[in-house]
Amino acid sequence: MENLSKKEKIKALEEMIQVVLIRIPKEIEAMRFYLSAAEKSVTQASKELFINLAQQEKGHEAELKRILEDLKQQLAELKKS
Repeated sequence: MENLSKKEKIKALEEMIQVVLIRIPKEIEAMRFYLSAAEKSVTQASKELFINLAQQEKGHEAELKRILEDLKQQLAELKKS
């Protein structure tokens, strides 16, 4: 992004923020799906698999939230300069 104008950088950051905002609920939805599947599992192995997948989705959600905060901070700093 170094070769972009300030206006282009702002637009790029805003677009990235929108992408992350769209993805966070998808991760939550996937986590809930896997937890539901775990509850319905008939074997311990499948239950553990679905719980593991749910935990991965929770990790994705946390990482996306971290990225979102970083992008928002970058955007705020860029707008101040």
